[in-house]
Amino acid sequence: MKSKIITLLTDFGEEDWFVGSMKGVIASICPGARTVDITHRISPGDIRRGALILRCAYRYFPRGTVHLAVVDPGVGSDRAVLVVRGGGYIFVAPDNGLLSYVLTDLKEKAIFHAIREDLFRDEISDTFHGRDIFAPLAARLAGGLPAEKVGPPNSQPVILSTPVVRPTTDGYQLVEIIGMDRFGNCVTALAQNLPDQSPGSDHPSALQLTINDHCLHIPLVNSYAAVENGKLLAVWGSCGFLELAVNGGNAAQQLGLQVGDMVKVEFNS
Repeated sequence: MKSKIITLLTDFGEEDWFVGSMKGVIASICPGARTVDITHRISPGDIRRGALILRCAYRYFPRGTVHLAVVDPGVGSDRAVLVVRGGGYIFVAPDNGLLSYVLTDLKEKAIFHAIREDLFRDEISDTFHGRDIFAPLAARLAGGLPAEKVGPPNSQPVILSTPVVRPTTDGYQLVEIIGMDRFGNCVTALAQNLPDQSPGSDHPSALQLTINDHCLHIPLVNSYAAVENGKLLAVWGSCGFLELAVNGGNAAQQLGLQVGDMVKVEFNS
């Protein structure tokens, strides 16, 4: 059964006409499509943030959903337009690394370089491919256009550098901070479902966190409310990554962490 849901993820914000005009193009080409906003509040040009949010959200939609993601600081350049089919979904995005985490997550996928100009709007602005290329392409795919009809296969899409997760000589794991949510929770690159990243203990209940040679002992719990208000904690978040958090507070501010920072983690029983 084909879904006519098209999700939208952009860095366009909500103050201007950008998102609305994309939805207008979609409605004109595929009137039965339902558009769902994942977010339009990605910081301008923050491809890695967009990639992470898309990775965390895409699988919770019905099979057949078309995921349209536009964080495109290279708009108007010769960067490619990608269409990916995998996991029961279709993804449409610029070839700039925005699909990196999704491509890593999908066990089987087919990647295509969309080059058929007859699938785009007749008039294409060099500064708004979201409206003139990506939106019409997503609408036609939602309407039943096979992904392989958009253009030739693409075997070398742009992939962002893999976030750092590696063991250290002193028994820790060096882990990169890959994201922060609006609550100040720090999302690390340590994934719960990857065997080579799993904790050393069968049932760890705490971890030692080292930030700039400063060591902290933090409980590893099942929820934010499992510790007293204002206390630090670690938790496997809803996307499967280890998070550093403060119950009722802001871990990013308290720990002085930013995306891209490295921390050392050791799990303890």
